[in-house]
Amino acid sequence: MSFADLLNKIRTRSISVFVIQAGGCRGCVDALSMALSEQNTIKGITLTGNPKHADCLLISGCINEKSKEEIMQIYEKIPSPKAVVAAGACACSGSLFRRQGNQLYIVEDVLPVTSWIRGCTPDGTEMLETIVRAMENVKNKQAKGERDKN
Repeated sequence: MSFADLLNKIRTRSISVFVIQAGGCRGCVDALSMALSEQNTIKGITLTGNPKHADCLLISGCINEKSKEEIMQIYEKIPSPKAVVAAGACACSGSLFRRQGNQLYIVEDVLPVTSWIRGCTPDGTEMLETIVRAMENVKNKQAKGERDKN
């Protein structure tokens, strides 16, 4: 399925993204904001300030010990089906901030990650495409689970 077909399919319902900047340079969040303002072809992706209204949780930066519990609580507030996207080198691998014993975590240490966007700073268009594909994967798994129950 091409990206355009996937985008048209998912447009039946917009995607709300809750963004957490856990630490780092904020480049990933800025790239996402720029991509959302520039992309006229990708409609239906919005940022929300309320996790109860979100479909997708995008986390950039390393997670520290103090914010770990808060992030887990935010994740629990997002209704299912939900996707978690780790954005950038800090969220995916810890980048230059992760050292042994400094109590920093990558996203997959704390939450079940649906998709990863590697790079420092990742391309904004790639971030939008990954959000769409992550939600499609989550919805496909949910639909398959419902079919298996019947």
